[in-house]
Amino acid sequence: MPLDRTDYRTISQDELIAVLAADRKFDGFSFRPDVTFDDLDCTKSHFANCLFQAPSIKGADFSNASFRNCKFAPARIASCKFVDAQLAGCLFFDAEQKTGCTFAFCEMKGAEMSNCNFSAGAFEHCDLYGVRAEFCGFRGTRFHGTRFSRALSRKVIVTKARFDTCNFSFADMSGLSLRSCELLSCRFSETLLFDADLTDAAMRGCMIDRAEWDRAKLGGADLRGSSIAGLNLAVLAEYAGLTIDESQQETILEQLGVEVRPD
Repeated sequence: MPLDRTDYRTISQDELIAVLAADRKFDGFSFRPDVTFDDLDCTKSHFANCLFQAPSIKGADFSNASFRNCKFAPARIASCKFVDAQLAGCLFFDAEQKTGCTFAFCEMKGAEMSNCNFSAGAFEHCDLYGVRAEFCGFRGTRFHGTRFSRALSRKVIVTKARFDTCNFSFADMSGLSLRSCELLSCRFSETLLFDADLTDAAMRGCMIDRAEWDRAKLGGADLRGSSIAGLNLAVLAEYAGLTIDESQQETILEQLGVEVRPD
């Protein structure tokens, strides 16, 4: 597997700058802790099978860059841009340390993520408007102050994101606004969704188990095809217009203390 390789080629700071001034293609490189990306223009760069070992990256611009089968040691990635970046098969989680990467104040609008592992990490005050993720792991990940919206005017705010077959088990998604977002075939096991706004969200085909929903808004949300063990409408802030399928009725009513018996 590319992420298990040990034959990385080292690269110096001067060599990094030289490649950025040339074709911006990096394949099989190890960026040691003393090699810094701070404040560098890495737009439209291509990173494949690379190892990033720096404990922090600050102010770098990775807009329109691509990362394929790359591995990141636990790091704080702050005030960086990943606008329209593509991340495929990347690992941002150290299994031995059980620690992930922290993205703080990063602009990640339109980023595409597939088969990436962000477990035990954090997205703090990041802009994830229009992000698309599939088959990604966010297990135990914290989303604090992160937004998925953009203001078109003073009165019009649009929220947009799509997550397909992603794992949010044990994640902290409290207070997030995910209005009208798509969360399809995702797993929410013991996920914290306190005060989350999921108005008009599509959550079809999800595995939802013992999630914490207190004061969450599910008005107009579509939960058809999802397992909804533990969903108690009484603790929600809003659920008018919530859509479920016929097979889910019994689960919902049982949480409200209503017994359903056959005719």
